[in-house]
Amino acid sequence: MTPSTFIFSLLGIFLSSAVAVPAPLTRGPTDPPPALPQCATQYDLRWQPAMDFDTDSCYNTPAIGIDGSVAVGLPVMNKNPDGCHDISDLDNNNVYVRQRCNNGYCAYIYDYYFQKDSAGDIFHQGHRHDWEHIVVWVKDDQATHVAVSQHEGFEVREAKDLRWDGDHPKVIYHRNGGSTHCFRFAREDDDRIENAKGVWFYGALVDYMGSPGHLRETLMTWDFAKIAINDQRLEDALQRASPQGITFDCGWDNDNLNYEVPLQGC
Repeated sequence: MTPSTFIFSLLGIFLSSAVAVPAPLTRGPTDPPPALPQCATQYDLRWQPAMDFDTDSCYNTPAIGIDGSVAVGLPVMNKNPDGCHDISDLDNNNVYVRQRCNNGYCAYIYDYYFQKDSAGDIFHQGHRHDWEHIVVWVKDDQATHVAVSQHEGFEVREAKDLRWDGDHPKVIYHRNGGSTHCFRFAREDDDRIENAKGVWFYGALVDYMGSPGHLRETLMTWDFAKIAINDQRLEDALQRASPQGITFDCGWDNDNLNYEVPLQGC
């Protein structure tokens, strides 16, 4: 091989290698923000719901990014679930959690942000931005009840009547008949997973105290839909999600043991 041939061979290898390198991904104007790293207590993680999503439903996504950007949501005019049911949404995912403890109970409220909630009909029922909520009630280190949000209310069931993945209640995000979307408790046939990962899904969990203060302040005061874990709505959400017959003050933190538990993953 002559020197010139050798040089052109190396150049060809370099060019072919350069072409094979994918271009860096860029965010589109309506793409979800980049997720925060997981940062939650062992108890937050222990009771985190195991999720699946029907194929006609959006995946939850981050509401705020590590860069401070806030989700802009999606218009409901698009066919549901256009733009909000991609495997990238499972790879870039956050769930938000806050706990309140007193009278021997702890309530763990998990908040899920969705870019839109659309019925997918010709009347464009629905709205940009949606928050849905799941509350796991715990006493004496055992889950006693779980509540799932269904539009403006909650369905509450005893733990013994639910399906579980270990300590994680199984919950489905689905289209409620011909209406918009909400949570429901999993049934036996829901073990045929529908999400793109093919497993019960757990998004990266962010405790109320698990994000930088300026990001938490932005998220808790941003005017989009109804996040339940901010100071203004937490008490009301817990009142609507409370099981009958328990002694619990939805507006008061008394048993603060969980706040002494270190956050993990951050």
